[in-house]
Amino acid sequence: MSIIRIPLNGVWFFKKLEFNEYVDVSKLDFTAEGWLKAEVPGVVHLDLMRNGVIPDPFYRMNELEVSWVEEKDWLYVKEFEVSDHIVSKGCLELIFHGLDTYAEIWLNGVMLGETCNMFHPWIFKVDGLVKPGRNILVVRFKSPSKVLEMLESKYGKLWAAFYTARVYGRKAQYSFGWDWGPRLPTTGIWRNVELLAYDEARLGHISALPLRISEEEALVEVEAEVYSIKPGHVRLIFKIEEENTEVCVEGLAKEGLNVFRSELKVKKPKLWYPRGYGAQHLYTLNVLLLNNANILDSRRVRFGIRSIELQRIKDAEGECFIFKINDIRVFCKGANWIPADSFLPRVDKEVYRKLLEAVSEANMNMLRVWGGGVYEADDFYDLCDELGIMIWHDFMFACGEYPEEDFFIASIKREVEENVKRLRNHPSIVLWCGNNENEWGFKARWWVRDRFYGEKIYHKVIPEIIKQLDPTRPYWPSSPYGGDDPNSPSEGDRHSWDVWSGWRDWRAYLLDNGRFISEFGFQAFPCIETVESFTAEEDRWVQSQVMEWHNKMHEGTERLYRFLAGHFRVPENLEKFIYLTQLNQGEALKTAISHWRSRMFKTSGCLIWQINDCWPVISWSLIDYYFRPKPAYYYVKRAFSPIYIALNLRGRNLQVSIVNDTLQRIRGVLKLTIQKLTGELLFSKTIEDLEVEANSAKECLVVDVENFRGAVAVAEASFNGSKVVNDILIGEFKHVE
Repeated sequence: MSIIRIPLNGVWFFKKLEFNEYVDVSKLDFTAEGWLKAEVPGVVHLDLMRNGVIPDPFYRMNELEVSWVEEKDWLYVKEFEVSDHIVSKGCLELIFHGLDTYAEIWLNGVMLGETCNMFHPWIFKVDGLVKPGRNILVVRFKSPSKVLEMLESKYGKLWAAFYTARVYGRKAQYSFGWDWGPRLPTTGIWRNVELLAYDEARLGHISALPLRISEEEALVEVEAEVYSIKPGHVRLIFKIEEENTEVCVEGLAKEGLNVFRSELKVKKPKLWYPRGYGAQHLYTLNVLLLNNANILDSRRVRFGIRSIELQRIKDAEGECFIFKINDIRVFCKGANWIPADSFLPRVDKEVYRKLLEAVSEANMNMLRVWGGGVYEADDFYDLCDELGIMIWHDFMFACGEYPEEDFFIASIKREVEENVKRLRNHPSIVLWCGNNENEWGFKARWWVRDRFYGEKIYHKVIPEIIKQLDPTRPYWPSSPYGGDDPNSPSEGDRHSWDVWSGWRDWRAYLLDNGRFISEFGFQAFPCIETVESFTAEEDRWVQSQVMEWHNKMHEGTERLYRFLAGHFRVPENLEKFIYLTQLNQGEALKTAISHWRSRMFKTSGCLIWQINDCWPVISWSLIDYYFRPKPAYYYVKRAFSPIYIALNLRGRNLQVSIVNDTLQRIRGVLKLTIQKLTGELLFSKTIEDLEVEANSAKECLVVDVENFRGAVAVAEASFNGSKVVNDILIGEFKHVE
């Protein structure tokens, strides 16, 4: 194998500069005063914390104490040795897999280029610049906020939530602050950096896309990019390891990028299914690049065989919005995913594993990767493939107008192309979505403008790339989207925020008949241990300044009080207050999920906002920053059970429905009892020989409970030997004596 990779991670050195301060990169002495050690991959905030320069930004209100960091430039330097053998190679490439965000790069005093997008790799040809022996690599990061404000001043202010200038940057939008996250726009070499050396050619992106699938055979299109130093004959062997089937492609490669395609047939394909619907079978495609008998490069990628259809058919309520995987209608149960840390290099495979296994254990089968974050690392998607977690994947645009200048469109095209190529092999990704809430914001007049800035991106640029690179998946322009009203309850997907944002009681969820609920949520405190991690003792009361700083929602504390007072007696004790907000969150989410699941396939999915946090905070999450589940996590786990008794209190009537996500008809017995808390029985009814069809919901019973206020209804069912139980209080917890 003639490909040589030299990692340039590990120890670097860095120092602070003023914005645009002149520095002679040919005369750097990083042993002098002012230079500090850095770790790559990393970001400047983590490096400053390790060196004791700044405090932990997550503690108390230290976010304000470190705000100066984003206003400075930061100079990073790496010294590395290279042998004569490496220098003699025909091509040397310096690859930064992630630079956040505005950087200038020099190698041995020669400027290689500038970067402006953190979402894709940056590759620089450096043959002729790398020397045998000692080499000096310099990266200067410019202040992100200063650069963005200069762009905004030049091209004009656009509307955006939280910080208007952010929309001019291809940088994680949440880093400038959100209603659940701090303002910590950091900079740094946030993913791996390496020197690549080779003589003739190397492989680029590899793909295996299933085109036609039947029970007998699947036709898989295989594709490989080949980067060649000069024109020449190459041979590629594509082999599916599990099937021992292969195809050889030969051709003349021109200098630069080449794309070679072929097809492979898989007999009796083993399909990939979402969690709960079948096995998550994965295949391995092995690709060899050869010149004569010499192997120049090789790659292995995993892929799955499955079909996807987004079913949209007119019906009595408008138009359905149903995911069909392998011709099976799937009710999507899940949550929204945000970046798991404000400082992304801390998010490793173990972090992904903890959170994604918790998602799976909660009976969820879908996550929505939200558009204000990042395209996650490969480990995230690998784990979703293995666990059967479908992904609704936004592109990284959220809550704002976006520019359409040529420089911006060019950057977006490269970003979208790179990430679609990188991620398209993952069977877990079932939908590409253009943005988060931008179409809704325009139509709802969040900003008063007749032109929809960004429309070209979501309705032309992205879909054209998807059509070319990944025609196997549906594309959806925005979320929410559908009809004249993008947040329509009768078609498309819907963000259900009438409760939390609209100050309405959580029983109002029962009035929302959206076709696919891609966002809904309800806040609660994290547990007391997490609260103690970000507070001093004097901060530990609900309305302290520090406590309210860690709830970024507008009037967040006021809403917690309002919603708590609606159902519980409001305590003065902090720990009791924390616990009751958690129970209130659980009851709210249970109410919503029970309603939408009882409408199975009239409503075809509900995704909770949100599964996780990026720092210790009072938010809508089910699992806090330290991986501690809130009580609502367990409410949701039960409410998402494959067989579930949905109890919906609609006015004076209690509706009892059985939801059956399994692919088998179930038969059993249902018993409903209503009793006082003293144990006195008020009502009992049993239904024998109850049948519920596969993959369906059935209303079984409606009871007038007007005279049973303050009592508890308990529904028990036994299906095929398995017991299912649910209960509901008829009335308010605050009235219970």
